[in-house]
Amino acid sequence: MMCRSRGFTLLEVLVALAVFSVAAVALLRVNESQLTLSRQIEDKTFAHWVALNQITEMQLRRAWPDTGEERGRSPMAGRQWDIIVKTSPTTATAMRRIEVSVREASDNMMQDSPVLTSLTGFLERPKTTGVN
Repeated sequence: MMCRSRGFTLLEVLVALAVFSVAAVALLRVNESQLTLSRQIEDKTFAHWVALNQITEMQLRRAWPDTGEERGRSPMAGRQWDIIVKTSPTTATAMRRIEVSVREASDNMMQDSPVLTSLTGFLERPKTTGVN
């Protein structure tokens, strides 16, 4: 009588390794897309804070900005951000519409990075105090 040994054949081991490899590659792709999404959310959050800071600074300065477009840079979180501020008149003569667009700063002037956030605010004309 012959005794059959128990265990896996080489074919069974190879099939199991192939299944494991496919599953591992799928998990790595999910992890990579999660990291990319996390980075995009972080970029948008910082850009939004930069835009909020810009509008708040303009409100605190109590200056009456001219209509038109201004460009500048602002640091936040150890990075530089390009800011575009578009000031336009409104139907109320004592108000200005401020639109702030923020993108990650780029050294390459030919290729701008995409706008990450755009925020709109309004400024009231500062009241002048008359001397009696």
